[in-house]
Amino acid sequence: MRVAIVGSGRLGVPLGRLLSTGGHEVFFSDADPGRVEAATAATGGQADGGTPSEAARFGEVIVLAVGWEAFRAVSAELDGALSGKIVVDPSNPIAERDGLSVVVAVPGGLTSPQYQQHVLGAEVRLVRTFNTKYSKELLTLGTAGQRGGSRADMPYWGDDEAAKKAVVPLIEDAGFTAIDGGGLSEAL
Repeated sequence: MRVAIVGSGRLGVPLGRLLSTGGHEVFFSDADPGRVEAATAATGGQADGGTPSEAARFGEVIVLAVGWEAFRAVSAELDGALSGKIVVDPSNPIAERDGLSVVVAVPGGLTSPQYQQHVLGAEVRLVRTFNTKYSKELLTLGTAGQRGGSRADMPYWGDDEAAKKAVVPLIEDAGFTAIDGGGLSEAL
């Protein structure tokens, strides 16, 4: 599957490495071209890279591996390019303030992915996953699972059953056991 990763940082790079090792075509993107270059190098040249808009055109599945506070701006930058696409949301409502991680209140009494679905629009097929492990832990656990070791659980949530079904092989190819958590209203 063609997987585009928007955000080549702490989460995007390890996830891209796992998906590339799992046999998927990976395309890294970031506002910083240097980060894209480093991300593609981390896969041993098995991935391509470019701009976020190029990533949106490339991917059958788009992973928005950006921080909670950047999510709205990135989705606005990709305005219309995500329509009809499966988008994976691994973000958590956490921001950094004075070097510390701070939980951000999700507006409107929604769960985090319900809010992100609202930001993206109804035409985007959102699936929430890859948000329950720290980035270093994600790479370590996924690599172990890919090499035949025990597989950690990776829950996923979504309101679009076909989109959820399409994301399950990505979770499994990344070295995890996919666990259906239900709809976006039930997401962590």
